[in-house]
Order: sequence, then structure tokens, then C-alpha cells
Amino acid sequence: MIRIRAANAGDEPFVAALVPRFVEHGTPDGHAPETVIEGTARVLRDALLAPNDGDVFLIAESDAGEALGFVFAFTVRDFFTGEPLLHISEIAVARSGEGAGAALLDAVEARGRARGDAIVSLNVHEDNVAAQRLYRGRGYGVGHVHYVKPLRRAERDAAV
Repeated sequence: MIRIRAANAGDEPFVAALVPRFVEHGTPDGHAPETVIEGTARVLRDALLAPNDGDVFLIAESDAGEALGFVFAFTVRDFFTGEPLLHISEIAVARSGEGAGAALLDAVEARGRARGDAIVSLNVHEDNVAAQRLYRGRGYGVGHVHYVKPLRRAERDAAV
């Protein structure tokens, strides 16, 4: 059985160890892998140490207390209605296929429903087919396609 609990500062080593998973299927928006890893680790560390109102940061654990995965979501406003919604910024599991990802999605959705949110959103790399299959199987669909055109990639990544 998988248990879900609130993340805390003591979870930072586990969370940091999973951050490299975010570049396994490519990098978003033309960023270098190192930039994605460093930036993601910084954002997640900040969220663990100084959470904002509306943040949801959860850890999935086995019955034995082994950390299996995490999800970090934050509140944004729907562009069209202004209503709050939860956006899953990051979700990662140590090993696929054990149900931790589905349990984390269920927990975020339950939080959103309890708060009265109308939508839970997330992004996924176009090459991460396994994650897309999980999301589609749980009722997620494409909301829009995000295009980018890097204008200053070399300078931006060199400055990080």
C-alpha cells in the first residue's frame, strides 16, 4: 500500500536525487540539461524550505516508510476565468509501475477538489511516452501545445 504525506525539509535529499529524471526524455524549451537540473533543484529546495500559500508538496511512501516519489504543485489563476487552479510543476517516482505516480496524482486532485479548484494542469515532455500514457489513463488531455523559440540560449545558459 502507498501512503501519501506532506513533504518537509528532511525530504530534500530524496527529492534532489530524483531531479535528474526530469531530463531523461529531453529538456524543455531548449535549455541545457544542467540548467534544467540546477533550476529544478533550486525551485524544489525553496518550496520545501519556504512553501507558499497554496503549494502542495507531497511524498509517496511504502508501508515500510521508503520514499517512492513526490509531487509539487502550486496555485495559479485560470487565464480565462481568474479562478484558482493547481498546476503540477514536478512529479517524479523512483521506480515506475509501483503505483506511486497514480497515488500522487490522486492526492493532488483530492486537494484541488477540497479547495474548490476546477482544474489540475501539468506539462510533460513530448518524448515521455510512459508519463503521457499514465496521464491520459487518468483522464488528462492536451489543453494546448506550447511552442518556444530560444532567442538567447547560449547567454541564458552561460549565466546560470
